[in-house]
Amino acid sequence: MGEQKSAGKGTSPRLGEVRYRRAILLLESLWVILRVLCDLSRGPRSDSHSPRKRLWRWLAVSAAGAVAAALAVSAGNLMAERLQLPLALCATLACAQTLPMALSLVRPFVAWWLSLAATIAYALTSASLAGHNTAGLPWPWTGAALLVHLAVTLINAWQFPLRVAVAQWVLSMLTGLALQTWATPPGANHNVQLYGAASAIGLVLLTVARSNVRARRQLRRQESLTALERSRRAVLEERARIARELHDVVAHHMSVVAVRAEAAPYRVANPPQELSECFTEIRENALAALAEMRHLLGTLRSDEQDPDSRYVPQPGLDNFEELLENVRSAGLDIAAEIRGVRRELPKRVELSAFRITQEALSNALRHSPGSRVEVTLTYGRSEIEVHVSNGPPAGPVEPRPGSGHGVLGMRERVSMLGGTFRAAHRGDGGYEVTAALPLRSGESEER
Repeated sequence: MGEQKSAGKGTSPRLGEVRYRRAILLLESLWVILRVLCDLSRGPRSDSHSPRKRLWRWLAVSAAGAVAAALAVSAGNLMAERLQLPLALCATLACAQTLPMALSLVRPFVAWWLSLAATIAYALTSASLAGHNTAGLPWPWTGAALLVHLAVTLINAWQFPLRVAVAQWVLSMLTGLALQTWATPPGANHNVQLYGAASAIGLVLLTVARSNVRARRQLRRQESLTALERSRRAVLEERARIARELHDVVAHHMSVVAVRAEAAPYRVANPPQELSECFTEIRENALAALAEMRHLLGTLRSDEQDPDSRYVPQPGLDNFEELLENVRSAGLDIAAEIRGVRRELPKRVELSAFRITQEALSNALRHSPGSRVEVTLTYGRSEIEVHVSNGPPAGPVEPRPGSGHGVLGMRERVSMLGGTFRAAHRGDGGYEVTAALPLRSGESEER
């Protein structure tokens, strides 16, 4: 029993502390909401620097002003006929009740407070005129004022957090119920419950709509980020592939330079000391450059790549027929033509011509299965031109998301060599790729 009492004494202060903290948090939340509601300078959420959005806003304000003017006439006529108020007072109350519809698009909180104040003024004025014909009088809102106050509440609910809209709804309901309890004119037709039900349904629908819009915006943002990252990754992967191939080519030639520099002194009988030292420095610099390049580009090699395949010679146009037969076996009808005198080309040009042809055929196989493809290699005096053109697909093609990065890679290769590149759709639904690769310093540059 003593342990239970001590346990009870120990938990009651903790429970009181938890309740105290909750009360403090609730008061802080209410204070924040009240500060937001009293911030009369706050405008709607939008990009004010966008001329298009500013134009649409002022068009909406103009349309809301026209609707408010029509409702003001209706409310003024009702008060003049039923309550027999002076024309100036009717016009003032009617404008105060309907003006917030247009004002809510510019100063939302000012519009809401003005609408609530106009409601109180109309309710107290009609209650003080108990001797007039108040039977069936809409109260504490006229029909126009009810529509305007409901519209202002929902517009604010769309523009600001839900807790602000709920606070406005609660204050409106409390004001309406208080007026209904202590200032009801005889025979008035109460519409507090109608406002409460309509605004509650509207808030629920707006909450669902806002969640849907927010989810779509996030989805579009995520899709754009994904597309951007996919493009960047494609460019980086292609650059990494080009860097690996460049590493292989340069490493081969640097190795040849190092070997020939080491063997050169032995080809001359009694070479001068200066000549031997010069060849030694050449060899050491070549080996140092080769080591630095391998260290720098070593991280670009894929971990999944077979280490033994690193030293396999890069493909060239000698493998051109083999490439065509491989693609023909996959279902493409290929007609190949070689124009000009076929000869040896610089290694980097020959490799790029082969890769561009390979990628263009892969795209044709992916996007136009069963089509006819025409491949033309034209050997010119100062350049080699690769032209791959395919017709429309033989049947329906299933879309493949993430494809299309091969064009980026081909463009990168041509740009690296200073050539020209063109890839475009044909009028019959096909596609063609044309790349002109300059030979630059001649045919004997990298033999």
